[in-house]
Amino acid sequence: MSQRIIVIHGRHTKPAKAQHADLQMKALIQGLERADTIKAAKVHSGEIPVDFVYYGDVNNHLLSEKRKIRETLSARDPDFSDAPCLPHEGYFDAIDELAGMSRFTKTAYHKVLKANKDFRWLDDAARALSTLTAVASASRLNMSVIAKATEDMGAYLLTRKVGSQIRQRLQHVLKPALLAGEDICLVSHSMGCMVSYDVLWKFSRMSEYAEVQTSGNRVNLWMTLGCPLGEAGVKRNLYDGDERDLDKHPENIIRDWVNVAAKDDFVAHDSTMKNDYRAMLSNGYLDTITDKKIYNCFAYKARSNPHKFYGYLAHDYVGKRITDWIN
Repeated sequence: MSQRIIVIHGRHTKPAKAQHADLQMKALIQGLERADTIKAAKVHSGEIPVDFVYYGDVNNHLLSEKRKIRETLSARDPDFSDAPCLPHEGYFDAIDELAGMSRFTKTAYHKVLKANKDFRWLDDAARALSTLTAVASASRLNMSVIAKATEDMGAYLLTRKVGSQIRQRLQHVLKPALLAGEDICLVSHSMGCMVSYDVLWKFSRMSEYAEVQTSGNRVNLWMTLGCPLGEAGVKRNLYDGDERDLDKHPENIIRDWVNVAAKDDFVAHDSTMKNDYRAMLSNGYLDTITDKKIYNCFAYKARSNPHKFYGYLAHDYVGKRITDWIN
C-alpha cells in the first residue's frame, strides 16, 4: 500500500501558495529528521508524496477588508491572478533558527520568550480569541453579522459559501487518495482541523460519498496541531453540530487521532480532544485518540508565536509520530 501525507494549514494570512508549500516542507522535514533521518529522506525525495492543501487566498481576501491587515499583504500570488498575499521573506530563516535547537523543552521555550517580544497575548491572539468567543455566543439570527465581523474562522463556520469553498480544497485531494486505497497521514493545523473534521464527517456520513464509504479505507493517522475543536462555539457550528447520538462525529474513517497542543497556544485553548470526543471511542468510530502537550519555540521578527504551524511541524514529537507511521 502506497503512503501519502496530506497537509492542510490554518487560519490567518498566508504567503503565496508555492512559497507556503516550500516553508511547510522545510519545517516538516526538519521535524522528521529529528526523529528518523532515513524515513525523513523518503519524504524529502518524494518517495512518499506530500500534498499541501492551500486556501490562503481565501483567508487573505477575507482579512484584507481590514486596513491594518491589508497593508501587510504586500506580495503577489501568481497562482491566484497575482492576488495580494503575505511576503514569505524571513520565514525560512526563522525555521533555520529552530534547527539550531537540540530540544524543544520548557527551558528552550522560556529562552525564546526572553529573547523575543512575547506575542502570546497580543494582536493575533486577541483576534483569534474574540472570534471564538463571538462564535460561541452566536445565535441563528445574528450569524451573518458575526461571520463578517470575525474574520476567517468565523466566516468558515458561519458562511455556507466560504465553508464550501475551503472544504472543496481538501476534498479534491483526500477523496482520490482514499479511493486509491492509499495509506494516508493527514496533518491539519488550527482552522484546518475544523475543515478536516467536517470533510471526514461528510465522507463517512453523506450518501453522495457512498463510494468512499464502500472502499473501507481510512485516514490511518490524523494529526491535529493547535486545534480549536474542543471549543464550544466551534463544536456547535461544525458540519455535525445539529446531529445527535449515533449520527454525530466522523464514523470509521479515522484510525488513530493524535492531537498536539503547545503551551500558551491561544487557538488550542481547550488542549485535549479525548474528553470532548470520547463518544467516537465508545462507539468504535476510531481506534485511539492521543493528546500531547509540547512547547512551540517558533519566533519571527523578534516575536514569539506558540501557535505557528512551522513550529509544530519542526517539533520532534510531531516528527516521531509521523515517522512511526512511515513504513
